[in-house]
Amino acid sequence: MNKQRIQVYADAETKRRIELAAAKANLPVTEYCLRAIEQQLADDGLLDAAAVTIPITPENQNAEAWLAEIRALHQAILAHRGGAWIDVDAELEQMRDERDRELDNALDNAPNGLR
Repeated sequence: MNKQRIQVYADAETKRRIELAAAKANLPVTEYCLRAIEQQLADDGLLDAAAVTIPITPENQNAEAWLAEIRALHQAILAHRGGAWIDVDAELEQMRDERDRELDNALDNAPNGLR
């Protein structure tokens, strides 16, 4: 499972209560918090990704037009790339190689004693 980091800010008293509750449940604080969040998501009926919807309200009434524009742009980019997705790993590897070459060149051209 690919886990992503999230941060939660709380006042000192709430933090202390969470740490005590986690200790009482014999769980790390992270696990305790994750279970609490998952329980709240279940209570709200949001554990299923398909159940998550963003209603269109007066504040975001242009969302449909914006989403249509984004989808059209997405399709145009895919068409331009011949339907191929960007290989992020290959792009990162290429950038790392370029960085390494630049650093090596800088070190090769550095005054004696700096290498």
